[in-house]
Amino acid sequence: MDRPDTLTLNGKDYAILRLLGKGKGGYTWLAERDGTQYALKQIHHEPCDYYAFGDKLAAELGDYERLRALDVPLPRLLDTDRSRELLLKELLPGETVYQLVLRGGVEPWQRKQVRALAQTLKAAGLNLDWFPTNFMSRDGVLYYVDYECNPYMEEWSFERWGVRYWERTPEFDAYAREHGDL
Repeated sequence: MDRPDTLTLNGKDYAILRLLGKGKGGYTWLAERDGTQYALKQIHHEPCDYYAFGDKLAAELGDYERLRALDVPLPRLLDTDRSRELLLKELLPGETVYQLVLRGGVEPWQRKQVRALAQTLKAAGLNLDWFPTNFMSRDGVLYYVDYECNPYMEEWSFERWGVRYWERTPEFDAYAREHGDL
């Protein structure tokens, strides 16, 4: 998808500066309005071979509330435009855990926090998308910047799947090569 110049959310225009990431459910753009930057997620309806979707926006909003109730550190949801399928999120500045893994900078405290989070979610019967592009840290706290969560399945748990991408493993390196990062 080409970068739009602006996106309008509830009658307010946001200048689109660059793509932050593309996932199964949408594009997340670095957006700016009145000198403040945001993460603006635009839901997309592109096919995904390994995931079945219903109402993506409703699922994302429900997941946000579910994760907030469990005290999962998340960027704040600031606004939603249902008709345009847009979510305006607080922007967390800095590097994703993926970027940290690339340069060998994941700290022991970040690993400890993600493991504790994984235990909390497992006890609640949930998994996150543990891929490291979905995590950032600020002021000593690891944040999950996506809102997606799913019913717990051991094969997609942090310890069985996610951990493979939180350090320079063959799986991580293959992904990074495929996406031009190595």
